[in-house]
Amino acid sequence: MTTPTLEDRVTILETRLDTVLPTLATKADIAEIKTDMARLEGKMDAMNERQEGRSDRLEEKMDAKIDAMGNRLIIQFAGIAVAVAALTVAAVKFLV
Repeated sequence: MTTPTLEDRVTILETRLDTVLPTLATKADIAEIKTDMARLEGKMDAMNERQEGRSDRLEEKMDAKIDAMGNRLIIQFAGIAVAVAALTVAAVKFLV
């Protein structure tokens, strides 16, 4: 097995550099990415605010429906209580 000469080793390194260097990001590439990220962050913030508004509106609607259901239940239980009281009065009159 022969040991590569210094010239061979330098040639190998030059080849690697010629292959890798064109794929590295430049300052302009990074600046463009930063700009894109800032723009996307702004869009995401706006979307988040819209979603929070929708969530708030849905929560208000749900609260209103729960309140309405609670009121109906109170009325129904009051009706049941009146019916039980009427049955009790009728039963007492019947038994007396």
